[in-house]
Amino acid sequence: MAEVANLSSGSLEPTVKPLAAACYDNNLVNSQGMFLGDQPLRFSLPLLLVQVSLILLLSAAAHLVLRRLGQSRFVTHMLVGVLLGPTVLGRSDSFRGILFSERGTYILESVSLVALILFLFSMGVKTDLSLLRRPSGRAVAVGITGSLVPLAVTLPVFHALQPSLPEDLRGSSLITELAVRLSLSSFPVIADALSDLDLLNTDLGRIALTASLITDVTSWFLRACSAAVFLVSEAKSPAFTAQILASFVAFVLFVGLVARPAGRYIAYKRTPAGSLLSEGSFVVVVIAALLSALVTDAIGFKYMIGPMMLGLALPGGMPIGATMTERLDSFFIALFLPVYMALSGYRTDLAELNKEETSEKWCALELFVGLCVSGKLVGCVAAGLFFSMPFRDATVLALMLNIRGIVEVAAINNWGDTMKATAEHYSILTLSMVLITAVSTPLIKLLYDPAGQFMRAKRRTLEDLRPSADLRLLTCLYSEDHAAPLIDLLEASAGSSRESPVSLIVLHLTELVGRAASVLKPHRQSRSGGGGGSSSDRIMNAFRHLEQQAAPGAVTVSPYVAQAPYSSMHHDVCSLAHSRKANLILLPFHKSSDGARSTANNSIRSINRAVLQYAPCSVAILVDHGLAAGSACATSANSLLQRAALYFLGGPDDREALAYAARMPDAGNMSLTVVRFKLRNWVGMGGSDEARDEEVLHQFWTRHRDNDRVVYVEKTVEDAEGTASVVRSMSEKFDLLIVGRRGGDDKDLEGSAALTSGLSDWSEFPELGVLGDMLASAEFASRVSILVIQQQPVKNATAC
Repeated sequence: MAEVANLSSGSLEPTVKPLAAACYDNNLVNSQGMFLGDQPLRFSLPLLLVQVSLILLLSAAAHLVLRRLGQSRFVTHMLVGVLLGPTVLGRSDSFRGILFSERGTYILESVSLVALILFLFSMGVKTDLSLLRRPSGRAVAVGITGSLVPLAVTLPVFHALQPSLPEDLRGSSLITELAVRLSLSSFPVIADALSDLDLLNTDLGRIALTASLITDVTSWFLRACSAAVFLVSEAKSPAFTAQILASFVAFVLFVGLVARPAGRYIAYKRTPAGSLLSEGSFVVVVIAALLSALVTDAIGFKYMIGPMMLGLALPGGMPIGATMTERLDSFFIALFLPVYMALSGYRTDLAELNKEETSEKWCALELFVGLCVSGKLVGCVAAGLFFSMPFRDATVLALMLNIRGIVEVAAINNWGDTMKATAEHYSILTLSMVLITAVSTPLIKLLYDPAGQFMRAKRRTLEDLRPSADLRLLTCLYSEDHAAPLIDLLEASAGSSRESPVSLIVLHLTELVGRAASVLKPHRQSRSGGGGGSSSDRIMNAFRHLEQQAAPGAVTVSPYVAQAPYSSMHHDVCSLAHSRKANLILLPFHKSSDGARSTANNSIRSINRAVLQYAPCSVAILVDHGLAAGSACATSANSLLQRAALYFLGGPDDREALAYAARMPDAGNMSLTVVRFKLRNWVGMGGSDEARDEEVLHQFWTRHRDNDRVVYVEKTVEDAEGTASVVRSMSEKFDLLIVGRRGGDDKDLEGSAALTSGLSDWSEFPELGVLGDMLASAEFASRVSILVIQQQPVKNATAC
């Protein structure tokens, strides 16, 4: 522990850990119970269980409070360790002797180190090296500049002040290694932090991940080289030097020529598509990760290098990466990695820093930490400004790349193990890492709103679009089951000629599993031809079939795929709609039915609601209550949508719905009935909204009065009950019902509010609006599909 002095070497400098193991009876493992006279906490197993339980319990309780302040789990675990350590509770000799004796912490640390090894291996598997193939210029510039500037500032200052530094820093390599470590950004740490912040798939998040990966891969290579140079310099003979180099080269060759092909064989040959690894394959992979740490540690390289190299060599995603997430990350790593961080905090003795003789070391170390952090901030901001990034975004990007975590703590622990850092150095540096992250993450939340760019964007609506203009539709799918009903709808509304073209941007959304970095890219057909290709291949083939069946030039399809956490998946939808200038985003409803039973996905519901709130254009949700066209290869011959009705009550959402429905009669054989609801004895307020309603209805009827497939009907009702009665009596005559979402608190709808007053009191799906929710309920015909359309207002409302 921190307060143990290195008396054997004759030095008075305290070390981070005891130099020699305490004497104890290694047979004391299982207790026979306190009723038989045993003291359970004197035995290894009961003590380990109490220690782990205490750390996890305190961490969970502390995080409930600290997460409201924007703090990450890393900060929570470290502060829990400080609480248990000699700074607070550990000042009591009895507490420390009973729960955290030297014998107990050795066992606890050994288990937590296994968790660290598996964490590094898992992150290596999830790392997507394809990010390095074509990195953006901004990511390269930010990564390189953000690493070189702090080095260029810190190292000259260190050499200039070296004669006046404390003796333990003057002749040590600690400052140099600290400057190198803090000038770099750790990809596992940045990816984990951005995942907690739900920023993985934002613009700045992607730049930060790529920049950190560039510097991290470089740092792992330099770390291996520096370890090799050190071992060679310590070699006693040329033969010993040759053995060191040959051992490392043999390990690298084994990883590249044996482990990588074996991993690909397990992933793609032995494991069925879409399945996790078998139990035997999973055990083989985990054993390989542990042995890689053993080998690199045995040949003189750090134990962290082996698992990371092996993980990078294995294919990520499904099935290996997904299996690591499902079976390893969610249990063993989640259980014991917090213990590793808590132990690091436990060794931090802030009481030592109050001593007068420690103040000089404190000031010296904090000077160099401050130089590194500020140098990295300046370098990243300068690179961002060079590429015309807003100053605020450049600052947020610099804060992202300054986040510190378990990799930095592992480096500090290593410096303590090798005696480069004394107990005072260790406490100062771990506290600094906690403070840097504790300040950075709340500032990122405060300064960066990824939805802001969509809210500030010019709104694109169907109402303002000329009938002959190109209709740009962003069609989103979460699974193959969503393809058939969406294709049916598009066939009924897509242009039949080049005079009214439709540009389809098809986006297949899947949850990010087994990878650390999110994906948003154009879809490319997979190379493997077995099994009909991937799910994305089959979906895109169905939409390409739609493109081929349409008139030449009438429909164009641009396929995309996205992998992201459900919690932030709406960023990809809104970002693609913004960049491709979409007029309408088409989403499937979160509930689906096969005629016998219905299933709901609340994650999809959350995404749909977020898109409704933040989208830069109009949004439509399709509730498929009809029997799907059977497969993802639906064609016009088996389309089920022949008769559509639009219920028009008034307001911007209803006008948007009318603008979409007006394209249907020209697209194919779809018949359209527009039902205008009027309130009896309503004289109107003469507002601009009512005038606009009359104008668009007049334009619609003028355009389609000679079309036999278009019917216009006006229904006069007394109140909302009359509206519901008319809707209930007419709906079963149609295959598709189109309604405006009509937000319940929209002030523009005062003139027609009485038409739906009270209908929303028992609303189950507020994202569908009043009429949409009523139509989607079980009391209506289960074979009628519903399309709910929202015209995005200039100022977004609160989340639905």
